[in-house]
Amino acid sequence: MRVDITASAAVFAQAHGGTLWVWAAYPRLRCDGMQAWMHVATREPPGRSGFLPLAADGVEVRFRRFGSRDPEVLQIALRGRRRPRLEAYWDGCLYAT
Repeated sequence: MRVDITASAAVFAQAHGGTLWVWAAYPRLRCDGMQAWMHVATREPPGRSGFLPLAADGVEVRFRRFGSRDPEVLQIALRGRRRPRLEAYWDGCLYAT
């Protein structure tokens, strides 16, 4: 798995501790066929375990596998101007495929 992180996302992560936790999870209320959405946080999420360490441009990324699958490319970007937030993409998608 290759980790691509944008420069702005790396700066944001460094300003918030330098470690990112990335995982995929289904919404609490979901319909059949709904995809698991990607999540990223600057603090360890409560109640989640099994994160594997990865390195990406000076940022430590902790990634939790989705079942037995990994993306070919895990992308992390910063979105939003007024309220900047990190987003993770599984092979270019906001959900795990």
